[in-house]
Amino acid sequence: MTGQQAAGTSAPALWFNPAGDGPGGRRTLTRERVVSEALAIIAEDGAQSLSMRGLAARLGVVPGALYRHVRGKEELYDLILDAVLGEVDCQTDPAEPWPARMAALAGRLRAVLESHPGIAVLMRTRDPLSPASLELAEAFLAPLAASGLPGRESGLAFRLIYDYAVGFALADPTSPAEQRLRDATTREQLHAFLRSLPASRFPALTAHGAYAWDGDRDQRFTAGLEALLRGLAGN
Repeated sequence: MTGQQAAGTSAPALWFNPAGDGPGGRRTLTRERVVSEALAIIAEDGAQSLSMRGLAARLGVVPGALYRHVRGKEELYDLILDAVLGEVDCQTDPAEPWPARMAALAGRLRAVLESHPGIAVLMRTRDPLSPASLELAEAFLAPLAASGLPGRESGLAFRLIYDYAVGFALADPTSPAEQRLRDATTREQLHAFLRSLPASRFPALTAHGAYAWDGDRDQRFTAGLEALLRGLAGN
């Protein structure tokens, strides 16, 4: 996984040297608390609403106090992503077939991202080389390596499944499009509309469109994931 880090930030300084107060310093503000409150802001109003000044006000400190814990908003974004990815359970049973292990990891990744509204959007522009992201990448790659796939194919397969899970989470379950599919009446109206299209111009949509706009989000995720894994397994 490639790293995109804030300008002037070294990975060791960010990930392995905790923020400190200096000799004899005391504090009630911690990096963990900063990240937790930033997550709450993103969940409420989206990643675009996060600002160092607004976060400081929420924490009841002056903006300068935040910079003892993070160097700026770009570094804060990476810390937020690391905290969220750290919630993904990376443990799988080595005795299970590799497609089952991949499916379990992809499902957990999607679930964690969807439990933190606004975070999947951050992953479109941030790719921190962080402890949690490295552990997750290792968890995905290990079953693929054990499957006998060559190195390049294993790497590409990992990115395919990982990107699928992240991309699915980007389709916010609270979005108008998803809400329309979840409402049975509205969904039936959509299906009727698709069936009413001129078949001479939209033969595939009239015949199969209802399946593409199915209301069960979990089934759509599972069906797509299984199709990808069957392809990778050569079935």
